[in-house]
Amino acid sequence: MLPKKKWLPIACSVLTVQVVLEAFAAYRLIWLNMLPDKYVMAAVAVLAAMVLLSCLLLFAGLGHGPHRARKVRRIIACVLAAVMAVGSLAASLVMYKVDETVQTVTTTKTTLQAMVGVYVLKDDKAQSIQDAQNYSFGIMADYDQDNTTQAVKSIENDLGSKIETVSRPSMTENAQALYDKSVQAIIMNEAYTSALTDTEQYADFSDKTRLLCEIPVEKTETIDASDTGLSASSSGSDEKTELNQKAANSDITKDPFVVYISGSDTRSQMLDTSRSDVNILMAVNPQTRQILLLNTPRDYYIPNPAGGGQLDKLTHLGIYGIDVSMKGLADLYQEDVDYYGQINFTGFETLIDAIGGITVDSPQAFEADGYSFKEGPNTMDGAQALVFARERYSFSSGDNERGRNQMRVITAVIHKITGDSTNLLLHYNEVLDSLQGMFVTNLTSDDIASLVKMQIDDNRSWNVKSYAVTGTGGSEYTYSMPSMKAYVMYENKDMVQKGADLIDKVMNGETLSDSDIG
Repeated sequence: MLPKKKWLPIACSVLTVQVVLEAFAAYRLIWLNMLPDKYVMAAVAVLAAMVLLSCLLLFAGLGHGPHRARKVRRIIACVLAAVMAVGSLAASLVMYKVDETVQTVTTTKTTLQAMVGVYVLKDDKAQSIQDAQNYSFGIMADYDQDNTTQAVKSIENDLGSKIETVSRPSMTENAQALYDKSVQAIIMNEAYTSALTDTEQYADFSDKTRLLCEIPVEKTETIDASDTGLSASSSGSDEKTELNQKAANSDITKDPFVVYISGSDTRSQMLDTSRSDVNILMAVNPQTRQILLLNTPRDYYIPNPAGGGQLDKLTHLGIYGIDVSMKGLADLYQEDVDYYGQINFTGFETLIDAIGGITVDSPQAFEADGYSFKEGPNTMDGAQALVFARERYSFSSGDNERGRNQMRVITAVIHKITGDSTNLLLHYNEVLDSLQGMFVTNLTSDDIASLVKMQIDDNRSWNVKSYAVTGTGGSEYTYSMPSMKAYVMYENKDMVQKGADLIDKVMNGETLSDSDIG
């Protein structure tokens, strides 16, 4: 048994470490602000009780009683202090990562990456950008000038010399210049080249050309969360100011709101500006626990706010920024769109894997990309869910059914997240990693904390209903591809009006039934 004068400093040191780490854990818990007050108070009480117990075991009856009993008591105290210290440190790290992720996806400074490609013909001799130093490069004159200019500067820095550029008005003229060998290479945002393959004339672009190199162009945009909500036709400052004041004064746990969910058409490891393959308005009423998912087909032919209202395919609006897609949908439905959440396909897949997969009810059996889906419930991992959500050729209604399947997948994710908190706790690390760099929203960190706290507090289920507008197909010139016609879907005004009416019902506190959707 250690003498008192040697043992006492050790006991004080052990207790100090426990107190410091428990206090830090309590601080992180309070700072995170995601647990209801009753749970925070209970956690702090437990931490305080453990410190008190350690004190009693270490110091009660100091110098009195049998040596063996005091020795056992001190050993137990040291073990308890070590367990509590390690547990508190681990909990603090978890809460730190949660807070870091929330701050990242809700940051007011969002870094978006445009991936600009240099393309040559398939049989071109050049194997690197250095081999193409003396080439003439085609660029677009009327679109994406900032990204193109930065890409050209990057190439010139790598080569140490100027390059020859030849301007063409749009992506189709730029691609045709390469086909005709008027230029030896073209520089074009990969978001535009992916749009080219939607056209009949350039459907073979990927087969006829080769990507020589990629230039990531990063742009940090300052996003004010109170300035990103968009109202229908809010071109005037008074209307937008009114909407911003509404957002600033709202309580997200009580007041209904609309979120634009965008699925970025990219598999990169960073969120890119690109076509939006998923375009869903999610109306949420936290009081009634009602959610409406309203899908709009990617080919809907609507005014493009970035093009002064010229008509374009909805999917192309995402090339010009998520705010453009958001504004286009706000105008289409004549509804205020308060927030957005954008995830790319890589994040979509990893998120579903992180929550342990989902179960989706498919209305029909089909096969796609090596996977078979049966009619009825299908348990899916991330890769299967992604194929399920992207497939359209297996259905007679094509993109319309794909939109419905996307909403089925989102509904399954909502049910999994809100209905299985234990699963989330066990896989928190994977869930957080899946969101880093691949999800962004203009909901504030306080908004997210409030919603999480509300869900944990009452754990009530949500009534999720979905509705998809459709239309008729056609061929039209678009703002993004003015020189040739592309497939578009004409608006069904009755269905659009019904979608708007359903949003109004949610916002007014009504509970939707299947008959409302049918």
